[in-house]
Amino acid sequence: MISILFAVPRMSVGGAEKLLVHQMQGIDRSRFSPKLITLFTEQEDSLAGEVEIAHCFGFQSTLDIMRLPSLIAFLKRERFDVVVTHLFSANLLVRIAAILAGVPVIMSYEHNIYPEKRRWQIFMDRLLARWTQVIITDSEAASRFTASQERIPLEKFRTMYIPPLLEGKPRDAHTVRSELGVPEKARVVLTVSRLVSDKGHTHLIDAAKSVVAKFPDVIFLMVGWGPLKESLLTQAGELGIERNILLPGRLDIQDVLPLADVYVDPSVSTDLPVAIMEAMREGKAIVATAVGDVPVFIENGKTGLCVSPRDPRALSSAIEKLLSDRALTSRFGEAAKTRVAKYSLAEYMHIFEELILKLHGTTAKN
Repeated sequence: MISILFAVPRMSVGGAEKLLVHQMQGIDRSRFSPKLITLFTEQEDSLAGEVEIAHCFGFQSTLDIMRLPSLIAFLKRERFDVVVTHLFSANLLVRIAAILAGVPVIMSYEHNIYPEKRRWQIFMDRLLARWTQVIITDSEAASRFTASQERIPLEKFRTMYIPPLLEGKPRDAHTVRSELGVPEKARVVLTVSRLVSDKGHTHLIDAAKSVVAKFPDVIFLMVGWGPLKESLLTQAGELGIERNILLPGRLDIQDVLPLADVYVDPSVSTDLPVAIMEAMREGKAIVATAVGDVPVFIENGKTGLCVSPRDPRALSSAIEKLLSDRALTSRFGEAAKTRVAKYSLAEYMHIFEELILKLHGTTAKN
């Protein structure tokens, strides 16, 4: 039995945390004994209730090194065979602790493209990579970018596309529409992501003004939470389209996808959002920006429409094209569904588990 420690800063609502829930739930427990730890106290919106957390160490910040000895002691006491870290704070603190505790196999995830990393963060990632057997990324673009930025050999990276993570049945679409205040006959343009600058919501709202002029009843449903909510509402009000913009906060993507006539991802910097894969699996026509590995899946004119980032005019034109042509929308949706069909959580977990077995076997022989 191989003992594995998964570590994440906290179980916030995000793609990395959502994947981690599925890793904890789906790993083969006849071969692996997993535990999960977090570093920071959970916030109000959290996935903590969906998975068992063995321990929260109560760090006050990433630089709260006074709590590091208790983390090191925990790792030494538990004698883990493998440590898997997600997101920067865990990648930093738990990898340091794992190295000092003598954990044989250390793996980390790089879940996005981070052009604004500080110099000390880049230095620490480069240093810790020496003791890290593999760095898993969600896209080839993230592998190349991180390898270049941090001067880490590309051979150290392993790209594993996160599959659609939808499960269970969505809630009744009419009920969801009613709760959100979306009229039954209104067309819906949906995006699901955190409300932060790199997700491009400001450009989507700028694009929405043109779309609303041609389709007055369209609703832009922007699902997610984050610091930009109030400024986005203000922007919509200044453009006179506040009636057409809904920011309901956190909702389950599987409940809102059935409402979407068009799914949009306006990101200015990303690798490959899980939500795009999930929208593809549900056969949605998609407009997305050509960043990261998005064009690998959203092939312009084949499986959707791909436009330049930070270009509201291109966004609005693409959205209007799909809203105007139901046959094209249907064709793109079916093509997207076919394109993503081979990606499954079962296959992802099989590859992940085989990677652990290989790394564990290699270190056991040394």
